[in-house]
Amino acid sequence: MTGPASEVGASEVGASEVGASEVGASEDRRPFASYTAVPLAAWLELFYDLIFVAAILVFSSAVSHLNDDVRVAWVVGVFVAVWWIWVSTTMFANRFRVDDVGQRLLVLIQMFLVVLLAGEAREGVGRDGLVLSVTYAALIGTVAVMYWRRARTPGPLGAYAVHRSVYAFVSVATFLVAAALPETSRQILWVFGLLVTIVPSVVQSERLGGVAPIDERHIVERMGAFTIIVCGEAFLKVAIQVSSAPIAHLDFVALGFQFVLTFAIWSTYFPDMPHAGIRRDRFAPWTALHLLVQLCIAGTAIGVAQMVAVDPLAHLPASDILEVTVTLAVMYVGLALLGLCTRRQPAWPLFALRLSTTLAIVVVGVAAWRIPWVDLVEGVAMLSTVAILHAFAADRLRRRTKVSPA
Repeated sequence: MTGPASEVGASEVGASEVGASEVGASEDRRPFASYTAVPLAAWLELFYDLIFVAAILVFSSAVSHLNDDVRVAWVVGVFVAVWWIWVSTTMFANRFRVDDVGQRLLVLIQMFLVVLLAGEAREGVGRDGLVLSVTYAALIGTVAVMYWRRARTPGPLGAYAVHRSVYAFVSVATFLVAAALPETSRQILWVFGLLVTIVPSVVQSERLGGVAPIDERHIVERMGAFTIIVCGEAFLKVAIQVSSAPIAHLDFVALGFQFVLTFAIWSTYFPDMPHAGIRRDRFAPWTALHLLVQLCIAGTAIGVAQMVAVDPLAHLPASDILEVTVTLAVMYVGLALLGLCTRRQPAWPLFALRLSTTLAIVVVGVAAWRIPWVDLVEGVAMLSTVAILHAFAADRLRRRTKVSPA
C-alpha cells in the first residue's frame, strides 16, 4: 500500500539517515548525561602512575650526577625492580577489576614505598642495602596481598591468584632474609627473589589460554601510558635543568633539538605499537622489550639534558655524544624486535627500517665524536634528523601493512 503517509514516512526515514550521517561525520552531539562514565578503577591507575613520574625523575637525577658505572648500573637495577612492581600491579588490575577500599589502601601503601625506594637507591647498595631490602619486600608484599584477596574467585582465575600470591610471598621472605646477610650474599638473594616472582609470571603468560586471559586493550594502553611517562620525563628533566641555570648558560639550540628528538620518538612508537596488538605467543618478550625501550628513552633524555644547561661557549667532552648514540641506537633495536611481537603484517619491512636507522645513528654518532669541528649540539641535531626521517619513512611503510585479528 502506497500513498501520502507512506511517502512521508519514507522521507522521514531518509531525513533521519541523512541526519545520522551528518552527526557521525561531524561531532557527537549527545548530551553529557548520556556518556558512559569512566570506571573509577581507571582513575585509580592514573593516580597510581603519578608516583612513577616522581620516581623516574629521582632515578634520572641520580644517574645524571654519577660518574661511577657501577653505581649507575645499581640505580638502573633498582629502576627495573620498581618497573616490575608496576607491571605486576598492572597485570593484576588487568585480570581482576577490583576497586574496593582494601585495593585503594594497598595502592596507596605501594606508592609511598616506591618513593621511599627511589630515595634509598640514590645512596647506593652498600649504605642502605638493609633498608632497601626490607622496603622492596614490603612492595612485593602489597602485590602478594592483592592476589591473596582474590584467591576465592570462582574458576581458573582463583587458582591463578593463589599461585601468584604464593610465589610473591616466597619472594617477600627471600628479601627479608637477604636483609640480614652480608652485602655479597644479599645481592645474590635479591636476584633470586626477583626471579621467584618473575619467572612463574613469564611462564604463565606464555600459557594464557583459558587460565588467565589478558585484556589486550587494557595492557596496551597501560604500557603506552608508562611509555608516555618516560617521554614526559625528557621534558621534566630539561625543565629542571633550565630552571636551575642562569639564562646565559642555556643552550637553546640543544633545548630545541631535545624537543624535536622526543617528538620523533613519540611519532615512532605511538602511531604503531598501540594499534598493532600483541602476538599470543610473544607476550613475555613484548613486555620485556618495552622495558628496554623505556630505559633507552630515559637514557637519551638524560644525555641530551646535560648539554642544555651549560655555557654555550664551554667545551664538553666529545665522548658525551656516544652516550646519546648508544641509548638511541639500542632503542631502535628494541623497537625493531618489538615490532616482531605484534600482529602487524608484514613485519619485516619495518624491522629492516629500524635496523637501518640503528646503523645510521651509530655512523652519525661516531662521526660526531671523531670529527673535531662537529660539536655536541650539531651531533644531537644530526641524530634528531635521523630520528625524524625514520618517523616519516615508518609512517609510509605502515600504510602498506595490516594488523591481523587476535
